[in-house]
Amino acid sequence: MNIEFHYYILHYLCQAAGFSEDDAGIIACSSQFVDSNVQSYKIETNRGFYHTRATQNYVFWDSDFEKYAFIPFHFFPGDLEKTGLLRKDRRSNPLCCTAGSSRVKKLLLRALKTRNLYRIGIALHTYADSWAHQNFSGRREEWNRVNADSLIPPVGHAQVLNSPDIFNSRWEDTRLKDEYRYIKNSARFIKAARMIYKYLRIYNRLDFEDTDFVMSELEEIIGDIGREKTVEERICDIIIQTNIAKYDPREWTSEALNLPRFSEDELIQKGYEKLMGLKTEFLRKYSLLKESPVTAKERFFSTHFYRWTEAAEAHLKDALDILQRDDPF
Repeated sequence: MNIEFHYYILHYLCQAAGFSEDDAGIIACSSQFVDSNVQSYKIETNRGFYHTRATQNYVFWDSDFEKYAFIPFHFFPGDLEKTGLLRKDRRSNPLCCTAGSSRVKKLLLRALKTRNLYRIGIALHTYADSWAHQNFSGRREEWNRVNADSLIPPVGHAQVLNSPDIFNSRWEDTRLKDEYRYIKNSARFIKAARMIYKYLRIYNRLDFEDTDFVMSELEEIIGDIGREKTVEERICDIIIQTNIAKYDPREWTSEALNLPRFSEDELIQKGYEKLMGLKTEFLRKYSLLKESPVTAKERFFSTHFYRWTEAAEAHLKDALDILQRDDPF
């Protein structure tokens, strides 16, 4: 999924589920920052050096990035018995995503139990992606090959570009049986939103009897309007109708770090927003793996960026613990 769901729709769901504006903002920003956090840093602080790791970029040639970013944050392995149900070849794969799987639910429940809003936002990103990325894995492998003639490596859903991540996209997955191969994302995304809303209401110790009403209102706000509007135009519609603050991908890093005017993460992010960075990826093939040295601002350890980074490390630890119990690697 992209910013339309991870930030704007999630923000709307949090508010409808009873969170304050501030808390809804932290959860939604934490969710979207998983995609915005495309650069690792070596940060000089008054307590010594502090290292961060990127949770998104395009270094698909690096197996460590698959293990520590793609899989735990974006392509969380699902229920093995469901991974081959829709495929023509009926093969199964322990690393394949399945929508709202038992393992990704376990990851989300662990985050909810911490009552850490940053953890919750990150886990909701991974949970939502399990719906958008179903039938794909976070590895570079033949399992993900949709087009035999494509020059794009079969990692994640790269061969179908960003089609699985756009709310109103309709696309074709040729690996699936004929009755399943034509995908309508809005149906998947509304199912994900429905489940997320229920989890958030339970978290706030509220019933979810109004779920149908909230989903109807969401569909009315978003609208399955076809391809005539861009994502940007649709986001503007959401902002106007819900009064949600516009997301700024540099807000948290700028609050915490002394960054150059045009930093590496900003340039990479611009590439990601266009075509998953496939053009810029080859130009930056090796520099993406390097830490960017920066200095921390005075209140670094009380910033959203620091708290989010700590939460991301805790999420990774829980994700690896859940997966290693089943040994999918």
